[in-house]
Amino acid sequence: MHTLRPANLLQPPFKSQQTLPPLKKKIPINTFSTNPKSQISHLCSISSVSCSERTLLLNDWPQLVKISIGSGDLKLGQAVHAVLLKSGSQNDTFEANNLINLYAKFNRLDVAQKLFDGMLVRNAITWTSLIKGYLDDGDYESVLGIACDMYRSEEKFNEHTCSVILEACSLLEDRIFGEQIHAFAIKSGFENNVFIGTSLISMYFHSGCFREAENVFRGLAYKDVRCVNFMILEYNKAGESEMAFHVFVHLLSSDFEPNDYTFTNVISVCYENLGVEEGKQLHGLAVKFGVVREISVGNAIVTMYGKHGMSEEAERMFDAISERNLISWTALISGYVRSGHGGKAINGFLEFLDLGICCDSSCLATVIDGCSECSNLELGLQLHGFAIKHSYLSDVRLGTALIDIYAKGGDLKSARMLLDGFSCKYTAAFNAILSGFMEKIADDEEDVMVLFSQQRLAGMEPDPVTFSRLLSLSASQACLVRGRSLHAYSIKTGYANDVIVGNALITMYAKCGSIDGAFQIFKGISDRDIVSWNAMLSAYALHGLGKGALLLFEEMKREGFAPDDISILGVLQACIYSGLWEEGICLCNEIEQIYGLRPILEHFACMVDLLGRAGRLSEAMNLINSSPFSESPLLWRTLVSVSKLMANSKFSILASKRLLDLEPKDAGSFILVSNMYAGQGMLDEAAKVRTTMNDLRLSKEAGCSWIEIDSKLHHFVASGKDHPESEEIYAKLDLLNDEMKLKYEDRTHLHLVLEPI
Repeated sequence: MHTLRPANLLQPPFKSQQTLPPLKKKIPINTFSTNPKSQISHLCSISSVSCSERTLLLNDWPQLVKISIGSGDLKLGQAVHAVLLKSGSQNDTFEANNLINLYAKFNRLDVAQKLFDGMLVRNAITWTSLIKGYLDDGDYESVLGIACDMYRSEEKFNEHTCSVILEACSLLEDRIFGEQIHAFAIKSGFENNVFIGTSLISMYFHSGCFREAENVFRGLAYKDVRCVNFMILEYNKAGESEMAFHVFVHLLSSDFEPNDYTFTNVISVCYENLGVEEGKQLHGLAVKFGVVREISVGNAIVTMYGKHGMSEEAERMFDAISERNLISWTALISGYVRSGHGGKAINGFLEFLDLGICCDSSCLATVIDGCSECSNLELGLQLHGFAIKHSYLSDVRLGTALIDIYAKGGDLKSARMLLDGFSCKYTAAFNAILSGFMEKIADDEEDVMVLFSQQRLAGMEPDPVTFSRLLSLSASQACLVRGRSLHAYSIKTGYANDVIVGNALITMYAKCGSIDGAFQIFKGISDRDIVSWNAMLSAYALHGLGKGALLLFEEMKREGFAPDDISILGVLQACIYSGLWEEGICLCNEIEQIYGLRPILEHFACMVDLLGRAGRLSEAMNLINSSPFSESPLLWRTLVSVSKLMANSKFSILASKRLLDLEPKDAGSFILVSNMYAGQGMLDEAAKVRTTMNDLRLSKEAGCSWIEIDSKLHHFVASGKDHPESEEIYAKLDLLNDEMKLKYEDRTHLHLVLEPI
């Protein structure tokens, strides 16, 4: 089709706008006022049309064309065309324009083009109808080509013509052609036309010219709700949430009444970029303006609450929606998953299936995420089969959800098969399988770095999440060489400055023994968040640098960061490991009073440890009994350990009995108590505990450790002899044992260290 776009297209200006020739008056229509469709099938048969019916067609054919378009019945339109052709009135401009519009709406552009080419007299409506047909067909080049032909024919562009052409420019991101149309609109006196103004805003936004779009918006003397809605939508797409909200406020202050489309767009801004407080205010305004029961607004509110983890509020809004659709259910289920309520998500899915609502791939992916959340691999398998049955596996998000549930369920083989099944290598899918590697480390598993290299060679491009997970794997394996390689690659790809990657690097260097490396990364992060500070505090704790952690904690507060649960926990652990008991106890007393935080279980465990190491075991026991977690085995286990450390048999025995009452079938607790008795020289009691443990047939999984030497990972299991150099290793241990015996008189503790468990 037409693709001509001459460089001198816009040399001469438009002629001044003139009134279009008057169209023929339509004869008042009342023939089909009751049930027009009842006569359609009869009228579609040309051979059966009587003279009176033909007269009726000639008088009322515009109404029949509308019915044809509205009902999607092309045959009726063709029947009207045939009658007009037989009557000899087809060449009339009004009739031809309607027929071109008819065939364009049915995507029969070949017929529309033929009618257009055969017309002796055309007007702006003729050209615009044909251009609109090519626009709807997605043939944007032809749209611009026909616009060039229209200009060369000296036909005047009207506001609708400009709007259609600008829409094509928006989709093609053709700023130059759009600017030319903008200039023509100004010369033709259309600059204040809100219809064209909205089209210009769209064109500039799609071309990335935000300032020009804003200038057009501000320059409009009159704005309607549609124009304001469009500005909100485009700002939201561009991530300019504050500007979108500002436009909405402008709408309210200008005495415009927002509609359901307005609220749908502006509420979506709140769950993407703004806070829940703004969302609650918008919810209230939607109630005030009476649009809250519109399904699109209700769905947006449910989604907003769900994305902020407020599942109860989302549920209440969902219940208030009278006519729920699939989007409503998907929004609710997604909110449940985000809030960690996988079971509720599954129940919601089963409920709407019982209502006969069809499930699409997006909803199914959300439900699979819910199965992953509650570790329901069995239902995930069934949903996998459901996805195969309905040909949904081509959906990348659904495939990624399946990879995630298989990986987290320990079935890396199935996850890998799904990953290999993608024709293109998607980063999100690879990130999903990494979660499985993070859960499981074993010799027989595929090397994740080999898989990473294969995916990269196949075209997969890593993102910050990829680096974060790979670095976490390196940290958990204490693999510094691999971690440094990933650090170098993150620099090469430009992600090293990303805060997510930076935080992962801090943890990796700290866990691999390089506290200096961790600190250098921390100092190099320009836009630190609370996770960055917490990672560095935990790094200091891991290395027993309590004073460094306390200094960093003070610096963090000076920088304006409010400590959270993790911050407090990191500092407390640092104080424990470095013997700063009084400082740690002081911080414990400030958790609620100064920082307004409610202490969590781990905070209480640190308090017990600190009080015990400070010799205040009685206070530690009182703290446990008065805490909200008095039945927690963790607290009593901590008290057993610290009492054993302080060689206080009284509190050791009391705490041990309480621990075994709370965990009568936990092998780890029995071993801890047995070692405590042995450490106090009460070998008979230790033997009784071991005997009870054997009678209950309890066994503790052997401890495992590993070390990387020359890029090779060596795994060791307690009392294991599988390593090829185990004889030399045990010989060296015997030598160390002899040296330790010469230095320490108390052999009991030495015996406990070497005793295989």
